[in-house]
Amino acid sequence: MPESRVPDPTLMARLQLSVKGVDWAASLVAHRQHEQHLGQWSAHQNLWHLVEVETLVFQPRIERILREDRPTFARWRNDAEFGDDYPVRRDITELAEQFMSERAKTVETLKALTPEQWLRTGLWPDGREVDLGWVAEHVLAHALDHFVILLTLHGDMEPLQARRWMAEGP
Repeated sequence: MPESRVPDPTLMARLQLSVKGVDWAASLVAHRQHEQHLGQWSAHQNLWHLVEVETLVFQPRIERILREDRPTFARWRNDAEFGDDYPVRRDITELAEQFMSERAKTVETLKALTPEQWLRTGLWPDGREVDLGWVAEHVLAHALDHFVILLTLHGDMEPLQARRWMAEGP
């Protein structure tokens, strides 16, 4: 039976690499960053959401699980509307850089955990008791979901990519 390690080194690598995909996908739509396609969030709104969730949801919840016994988490605000704090004038490239920086902080926190700390739990807003391993996987899934959304936006808005590549040439 293979040795079990906490944290799983592949999970830590995937957490670090997930932001690279988001950064790349954001660069593909940077010139159309504020366009909303089919009523969906713009690429810019997706990046702002990623920054906010990383800094206002994931990082504080991880810290609370480490400090408190079984903290209970309330639902985070509704993202259907972007409030006064929405930085519409910031470029998507800056938001992608901020997301990468914040994700690096999250990964460093998770990398430093002891096996006992990985077992610590909290109550997610849906009432489930989750441990830090589950939270780490959820953090990864969130970035991957938005990576797919950004790539889909790109594909929907610009379906003839090979022609552009060929025109640019080596």
